[in-house]
Amino acid sequence: MRRAWSIRARTALAFALTSMALTAAAIVVVNIGSQHSIAEVTELSETLPEPMLHPTPAVRPDPSSPPPTERIAIVSRVATSQWQWSVLGIGAAGVLSGGTGWLLSRRMLAPIDAITATATRISASTLHERIALEGPDDELRRVSRTIDGLLDRLEQAFESQRRFVAQASHELRTPLAVQRAAIQIGLHDGARPTEIACAREDLLEQNRRTEHLVESLLVLAEAERGLDGRTVAVDLGALVDEVVAELSDTATAAGVTVTCRRASGPPGGTPITVDCEPVLTRQLVHNLVDNAIEYNHAGGDVRVTVDGTGLRVENTGDPLPAEVVATLTEPFRRADGVTGAGTGRGVGVPVARRHSGLGLSIVDAVAQAHGWCVEVTPRGGGGLVVSVGTRAR
Repeated sequence: MRRAWSIRARTALAFALTSMALTAAAIVVVNIGSQHSIAEVTELSETLPEPMLHPTPAVRPDPSSPPPTERIAIVSRVATSQWQWSVLGIGAAGVLSGGTGWLLSRRMLAPIDAITATATRISASTLHERIALEGPDDELRRVSRTIDGLLDRLEQAFESQRRFVAQASHELRTPLAVQRAAIQIGLHDGARPTEIACAREDLLEQNRRTEHLVESLLVLAEAERGLDGRTVAVDLGALVDEVVAELSDTATAAGVTVTCRRASGPPGGTPITVDCEPVLTRQLVHNLVDNAIEYNHAGGDVRVTVDGTGLRVENTGDPLPAEVVATLTEPFRRADGVTGAGTGRGVGVPVARRHSGLGLSIVDAVAQAHGWCVEVTPRGGGGLVVSVGTRAR
């Protein structure tokens, strides 16, 4: 729409037309009443005899005053002039009201110009700016607060994305650097067969780690993209049983015992179903159980519980401070110094671990995509308790 038909111009036009309509209605009613009264007086003067026009003999008309018929003609001309002045009055009322509407709308809509200017100026590099509109707590200020809240969320998302890109770049550089070193050092021209074998093992290990990292990044991106209505009813208990069966060999090799419990009773009881995307939900359960096995100690336990509220995975392991646990759902966040049953080395050492540091990040992203909630708390005596509430928030 052109600038001439902005809100300000339309407000002024609405004020003018409304005032003109009301003024015109009032004047038309008055003039019609006046014309009707004049017509009645004229008709009455034509039918009555002259003495009846002056019924009181004691009061004689002024000889210099015009006769009644002429007085009626004068009143008629005055009424006609009254119509003309009425038209001018209507126009003047419209102009005055339109100007008043223009000034009022200009003052009332000035915050809109401030909001527009700030929103136009803000870019990815200036997301820290806010509108921060001052004044009464009216509709415009509420709109301003809403936009400021949106900018807060955008700033957090951009900052999280920047951290994620930086961390992913760092994680991808590590295996690439190790592979380059293995090629340059272990595969030199005079390398012995044992050196070649060691270099090959290092290259394969780093290749597997890079492949797993890329797969995790793809799963994370898929979870953050949303579901787009791709949900079906899934038996959560049966899904957990399948994942635990798949990871039984991993648990046996790590010396960890995995037990499952369904609140609905033994197998064959009432199934606990959830509406979810099957592939992503399976990945969520797999990551939880696999992490619980990996970050455990030999002879430790993993307990998986399925009930009407969702899923809970509890594992033994090293004690973790609450401030560290609170960051574990962020990408590439790990509890440095914690030993894992799968490797026997520190979790913070890049070459020693199987996981990419995205396990709980994927769990959190999948849960958010479904509208679920994830709660990670330290377990008394060591280890973690991760609860996934499958009831919509």
